[in-house]
Amino acid sequence: MNPPSQTTDKDNNSLSAGKRWNNTFSAFKYRNFRLLWISTLFISGGNWVQQITLGWLALELSGSALKVGIVLGLRAGPMLLAPISGAIVDRLDRRKLMLVDQFILAVLALIFASLVLSDVVVMWHLYAFSAGTGIAWSINNPVRQTLVGNSVPRHTLMNAVALNSMAFNSTRIFGPAAGGLLITFFGPGINFLIQGIFYVAVMIMMFPFRAEYETDHSAVKDESIFMNVREGFRYVLNNRTALTIILVTLIPTLTMMSFVMTLMPVYAVEVLGQEKGEGWILGLLLTATGIGGFLGTLLLAAFSNIKSKGKLIISGLFISSISILLVSQVNVLWMSMVILIFIMGAQMIVMTTNNSVLQMTTPDHMRGRVIGVYMMDIGMMPLGGLIAGTIADLFSVQAALITGSSVALILVILITIMNPSFRKLSV
Repeated sequence: MNPPSQTTDKDNNSLSAGKRWNNTFSAFKYRNFRLLWISTLFISGGNWVQQITLGWLALELSGSALKVGIVLGLRAGPMLLAPISGAIVDRLDRRKLMLVDQFILAVLALIFASLVLSDVVVMWHLYAFSAGTGIAWSINNPVRQTLVGNSVPRHTLMNAVALNSMAFNSTRIFGPAAGGLLITFFGPGINFLIQGIFYVAVMIMMFPFRAEYETDHSAVKDESIFMNVREGFRYVLNNRTALTIILVTLIPTLTMMSFVMTLMPVYAVEVLGQEKGEGWILGLLLTATGIGGFLGTLLLAAFSNIKSKGKLIISGLFISSISILLVSQVNVLWMSMVILIFIMGAQMIVMTTNNSVLQMTTPDHMRGRVIGVYMMDIGMMPLGGLIAGTIADLFSVQAALITGSSVALILVILITIMNPSFRKLSV
């Protein structure tokens, strides 16, 4: 007979592992989160179809990596307005705000689809559409993230954030590839039409949604919106955890994600030999990032109770920066795809963990504004994209990727050495 202590330890370990994987989808027990999650599938599907098509269309019309960066930058730049959007999120009915925003996104996509299908689109149309879409997304992102916290109780929040991120990334697995194939066989216009239809579907899904765990925001409305915004910044500046998370997020935003996503259309052509008029290689590259994002968030959902958040974030940053260095040195499609899986998997672990820490440590009546300040990082992506595009135009896409990843790696090493309290962050 085995000693009782040995049997108990083995059984406990087995039960612990089984419980961990059984809890991977625990947030799905809540009806409102299920509605939000399904709507995220549709809106992210439209997003990835749009992203690949915008980059492809900009490169076809201009032939310039810099102009590709400008188009994608105009789409992300309005996120600098996210603190104002966050204040609006904290003042208004979040569900109704989401419905209005989805309507605006649907109208923009359908109008632009008509321009592309009519073959009258020119570069300024791309700039205008990117900017308009970016403004609408500057509201969509904060309100969608805060609604995650309003759809589940606090003890399930990290799991819900991870699953919501997984929904956003799962469509990246097939969305870009489908977008590339649609470009090849039907042209880019159909992609924007599909996106508009997806946005309409999201509106329909969100009608029965209720923010069950939302708190009373009447005190927020008693102040002006400018006071609300100032209060959000004051909270972040006085909260060491929130401030550190937001500053650390600037590293992948400025030196990794902006470089990789901006340069993917150029990388597909200049390094992997994609022919003009085709989009399938770019589609496969972005599909690889989707697989990585899906696996990263699935892993995080399974281990959502992990406490050592600081070590997890630093590890993800290290893996991502080193992987970008590696992808800059290969010119074989399958190798690029494998490395991109690691890049995006690590990136999503970092971003999802950062988001979770902020949501778990911020009171609900402040959550929109804090998430708004946090999402200003996305608005910084155009700066990284412009730098990446300029380096690629002057030298090469490989040189741009090496530059971004090297700077990121140096910054991560400095944070690891100089900020031991962040390494020990536990929530």
